Amino acid sequence: MKYPFILFLLLFSNCAFAQLKGAVPQPNEPEHIKKERKKPANTPTAKALEVSTKLTKTLGLNEVQQKDLHAAILDYETNVTNVNKSNLSKKDKYNKIHTLNMKRQARLKAILTPEQYKTYILSFP
Repeated sequence: MKYPFILFLLLFSNCAFAQLKGAVPQPNEPEHIKKERKKPANTPTAKALEVSTKLTKTLGLNEVQQKDLHAAILDYETNVTNVNKSNLSKKDKYNKIHTLNMKRQARLKAILTPEQYKTYILSFP
């Protein structure tokens, strides 16, 4: 009874490790896999560009909306980065970011049409 159980554990652990290979970057993976891996946006400008591009595709924004939306998101991301770098307490940071988020939502509501805003709220909570 003991040996079949140990054998089962060995086989199961082998299967578990085999599944992890794709989740963890490997040193010998092909170039097309390396390019497909998403690299996180580190700067407020890169984050704003990523979010505004995604929203433009999803909501079908016109050029004026796209420009205003990018400016609103860039302003939000810049302020959030500054708050996170500050020496405020966690509670103060939370309150400040919450206030910034409410201002961003108000700006987005002014920029987007009611249908677009509804789609935004349902797609990006």
